[in-house]
Amino acid sequence: MLNIFKKTKDKKTVNRAQKRLDEYKPAPEKNLPQWALSLREVEEEADKNLRTLQLRIRDIKETSLKIDELTKMFKAGEISENTYKILLSELSACLSLSIEEILKTRENLELLRARAKLEWAKEKIETERITTEYLSREYAREIYYNLPVFRWQEILSRIDSALSSLSFEEELSIIERYLSITRERDLSEKLNEMKLIKQICQQRLNILSEKWFSIRRDKIKKIMDLEARASQLRDDIKEVEVRFAVGEFNRNLYDLKMGELQGALRNLEKEITGLRDYINEIDQRIFRITELLKEE
Repeated sequence: MLNIFKKTKDKKTVNRAQKRLDEYKPAPEKNLPQWALSLREVEEEADKNLRTLQLRIRDIKETSLKIDELTKMFKAGEISENTYKILLSELSACLSLSIEEILKTRENLELLRARAKLEWAKEKIETERITTEYLSREYAREIYYNLPVFRWQEILSRIDSALSSLSFEEELSIIERYLSITRERDLSEKLNEMKLIKQICQQRLNILSEKWFSIRRDKIKKIMDLEARASQLRDDIKEVEVRFAVGEFNRNLYDLKMGELQGALRNLEKEITGLRDYINEIDQRIFRITELLKEE
């Protein structure tokens, strides 16, 4: 009798859970619940923008390579200045359009990400309530992973992956190149659109500058740590020289220790120089972009 009662209770639990799951299963097109319509709308729009972003990134990299090759040909005297200018103008126009589309697409994706994040947060709360209220531990796993919160999480992951497909340095380079190109072209007929693109560039620069502040601080700290190690190596080198001078080290041991210490010091100094050059390069690039954005 007890077993029959337990089976009946379990069956009711399963039925309640299954009923809730059925609400989240894809329904006929005309009867789709609001969450499914919203998810599909964001998903379709995200897919379209993701494809556009990938294509335009590819176009920019290909066009940039063509411009670099064209410049090499001109400097090597393989083509005339007139040919160089004509081809450069054509490539610059293509590059400018691709960059504009990337900037607009990125804006779209960030908006879609915000929408998806809001829906994800709402569904996460609902999922926790459903898991607690409706599901026994025995059936929780089967139902849990079919809930819409995971569809929203998947969309968020794909958008995040796309938005990080360009490195920090690549983004700065794209913005600088775009502003440099548009400064040299007559775009009076696109003045309003240019203002919009400049606003997007300024917004991206603000975000990238904030990111750079953190990166720069870490790079400077690393330089200080490396300089401390380099200073210690210089002291070690002096000690070896003194010990060799007083006869404590023979020539073979001296050469061995000096070779190790000087090699380690050269590597540290090379790393320090590389970090300083990198900081100067990014500082100058951000400064150039800032100046370009100030131009009317």
